[in-house]
Amino acid sequence: MNDSVIEIRGVSKTFRSGLRREPVRALRDVDVTVARGTVTAFVGPNGAGKTTTINTVLGFLKPDQGRVSVFGLNAGSREARRRLGFQSEIFHPYPFHTARAAMEFYGRLSGQPRKTLRETVAHQLERLGLGDSMDRRVGTFSKGMIQRLGLAQALLHRPELLLLDEPTTGLDPQGRKLVADIIQEEQASGTTVFLSSHILSDVERTCDRFIMIRNGEVVLKQEMGDLCHQEKWEIEVMGWRAGAGADLARAGYRPSRVDGTAAYFECSEGEKQDLLRQVLDLSLEVDVVRRPSRSLEDIYMEHVKGQRSV
Repeated sequence: MNDSVIEIRGVSKTFRSGLRREPVRALRDVDVTVARGTVTAFVGPNGAGKTTTINTVLGFLKPDQGRVSVFGLNAGSREARRRLGFQSEIFHPYPFHTARAAMEFYGRLSGQPRKTLRETVAHQLERLGLGDSMDRRVGTFSKGMIQRLGLAQALLHRPELLLLDEPTTGLDPQGRKLVADIIQEEQASGTTVFLSSHILSDVERTCDRFIMIRNGEVVLKQEMGDLCHQEKWEIEVMGWRAGAGADLARAGYRPSRVDGTAAYFECSEGEKQDLLRQVLDLSLEVDVVRRPSRSLEDIYMEHVKGQRSV
């Protein structure tokens, strides 16, 4: 059985923009694989191509070149759409509907059995913290409540794949935690999740893997578990003096930076013990030996620096 739920191979997409219809390259030879049962994040600045990519998975857009498949089926096919749920970044329900009526409307569109629909709707609204508001008109909802309603409709038919475009936009910390918890619950039940987000702390907390896109090109793919794993060690040395630097340089070690009487060295696992011995032989004080930690935000800034958000 194929373990890939989404496969994007060599996809490029160009739009025409402005009065002169100048070409804008939105995607450039994008390759993405989303494995079954995982939570994968798609991150990048505004205008990088995240929503365009999601729209090709949904079949809303056709790529100029390359192919997209969902469950091994053509993206946008009826069979593929039946098996996925989608929450758009900006969710526009009818304001005159109550939350319950809106959800029942979406349920009928997705072919949910009428005899169980009311119970299913109530369950999802309760789950998203909207149980006390299910008979209120949606036009009276806050932005965060509408966002949670959007996730509720995506979950209504119990999809095998969830596509979430900025699912925590407009949510307060409690709402963000609720969404993160639901994503983890869905994964535990076997659902595959592919989401885009600008809130990198939520991505770190929720996702197994991230894919970074810049100027329409994928620039990095990494497992979240490898995020903080660093090959290098950092050694902080106190009582630094210029003469010690010359001695260590002859042994092949130079500080990455010096801050007054403190010097900082980076070294590999194999070099660490020798460097420590050299430092102690020079009567210097070893203050800290650590693996430098790097957050997703650090890596993000390294890879997207220079792209102007639009």
